[in-house]
Amino acid sequence: MNNFSTLTSIISALGTAPVHRLQRTWSQVNARTMNVLEQLRRLMGSTKNFGEYRETLHHANPPCIPFFGVYLTDLTFIEDGISSVIKKTKLINFAKRAKTAEVIGEIQQYQKMPYPLKSVGDLQEYILSNMQAAGDVHEMYDRSLAVEPREREDEKITRLLSESGFL
Repeated sequence: MNNFSTLTSIISALGTAPVHRLQRTWSQVNARTMNVLEQLRRLMGSTKNFGEYRETLHHANPPCIPFFGVYLTDLTFIEDGISSVIKKTKLINFAKRAKTAEVIGEIQQYQKMPYPLKSVGDLQEYILSNMQAAGDVHEMYDRSLAVEPREREDEKITRLLSESGFL
């Protein structure tokens, strides 16, 4: 669906402390799925100013929902990093305004093509009710501990020895 905004949200959620800490749970995820997740993390990584993501986005067939954070970063860089006036002449720096317009134009291009989706009330209700039931990060961390309690060092050593076949 080329929904890079939701992809970023999912990757971010999987990286939160309540989920990331579940090492025994993560060890049960098959290698193929972990490879896909790692590829998606690389795609949305900030390396080289989100270079891999930008390249993928520019080759994506519409409709598309970009990750808006990249545009906010670009606009902030333009605003903070480029002077609004040309120092020698004290004239308006139209090159800065042109760069800003270029970023805004790119955002607008993705608003032109709608998704041909139909509303599914039951699904929307399910998502909303589960989002509301999720609670804050402290509640999620408590749930995480209930699913996978912290191990004492001796328990961890015993488990690792057992998993490796030494016990």
